[in-house]
Amino acid sequence: MGQGWRNSLPLIALLAGLAIPTVSAAQLTGAIGQPTQRLERPEEVRPAAARQAENYKPKGVALGAWLLYAEGAVDEVYNDNIYATPSGTVGAFVQRIDPAVELRSNWNNHALNFFAKGRVGLYSVDPGLNNYQDISVGGDGRLDVLRNWNVYGGASWNRRHEENGSPNTVTGVGLPITVYNQTSLNIGYFQKVNRISARVDGRFDNFTYQNNGLGLAQGIIPNSDRDRNEWREGLRFGYELTPGYEIWARGGLNQRSYFQLDPFGVNRSSTGFDIVGGVLIDLGSITSVEVFAGYMVQNYVSSLYGSIGFPTFGMKGYWNPVNQLWLKPFVQRTIEDSAFTTSAAFINTTFGVDVTYMLRPNLQVDGRADYIIADYIPAAGTQGAPYEQYIGVRFGATYSPTERFFIVPSYQYLHRASNQVNGDFNRSIVMLRLGARL
Repeated sequence: MGQGWRNSLPLIALLAGLAIPTVSAAQLTGAIGQPTQRLERPEEVRPAAARQAENYKPKGVALGAWLLYAEGAVDEVYNDNIYATPSGTVGAFVQRIDPAVELRSNWNNHALNFFAKGRVGLYSVDPGLNNYQDISVGGDGRLDVLRNWNVYGGASWNRRHEENGSPNTVTGVGLPITVYNQTSLNIGYFQKVNRISARVDGRFDNFTYQNNGLGLAQGIIPNSDRDRNEWREGLRFGYELTPGYEIWARGGLNQRSYFQLDPFGVNRSSTGFDIVGGVLIDLGSITSVEVFAGYMVQNYVSSLYGSIGFPTFGMKGYWNPVNQLWLKPFVQRTIEDSAFTTSAAFINTTFGVDVTYMLRPNLQVDGRADYIIADYIPAAGTQGAPYEQYIGVRFGATYSPTERFFIVPSYQYLHRASNQVNGDFNRSIVMLRLGARL
């Protein structure tokens, strides 16, 4: 107990001023986690040398009470439509460099982790418009007060870019990418007493965009007008009916505050809330699934946008029908802010599934299919707001000749159908990745 308490001292200092970044709308729902994959046969009947020879997962380097993980990869990519145009497409080779390092605590109680990762993209065509340098640094931690009672938190700083052809971007040859910085803070509290659990969490995000020269001529608001702060607060209660079965309800608030008016003198700030209920089913090593549904509302300061209300729903699941196969379906719906001058927000709905199959201990085949709808809500007095549908598929393989090295060939296809003139496009991306890890 004394050693565990001494290990927790740096964590307590961190949590006093930091918060952990949550990652998606799915995480805002509940506590689903991937079940342990079923073993082909009991580990105790196999020699230790045989188990070790088949373990190609990163092992890290022990540094006292910590584990250090490091990875580096280089990618050779060919993108046959870098500007996401319907005709006169421009293809390019892209060299990518992906370094990453992570330091994880290896304590019996509490947790404290740090990470730093980046991606540099170098284009063979129009490098001044398309090259990017993404980076993400931060940390997260958890303070265990008692069993089923903890406080968690963390922080991150991220430099990111918006891919051409993704929602909130315009298409056209020679248009530059959008680069932005995101600072995220999050803190939360979780406690479970008998069958009742409660979770309180809050999140802060700051977005600052770099000028790329685009604006009203392209039908979008200038990047400086997209700078904003976002706050989110949530309260979730759960009740465990029996082990592995839980029903829960959650209410959330959000506030989005823009630093300045847009070019038309409109305040794009808003406040909103969502109320959802769901069920979590965990069948041990075979299946885990969480589904939820509810209603979400976003109220805008400007009368041009008014109030937007829509049903929300989601699902996240894991299915392991045989030892080597994982199926991971997912669904989510959110209200996202729009970058277009004719709209304040769009309803983003995603359906998809990830598939992983282990052909051999050192050879993994994976695939993904998704369908995304971006339905933009028009401002008062405007017509023709974008309505976009994205259909994407990806498949690849990861081959590890040794436990330290890996090779990943992959192929990705994306089709967008849009109601905007010249809004449709198709894109194919072929990639070969070579990497090493600790």
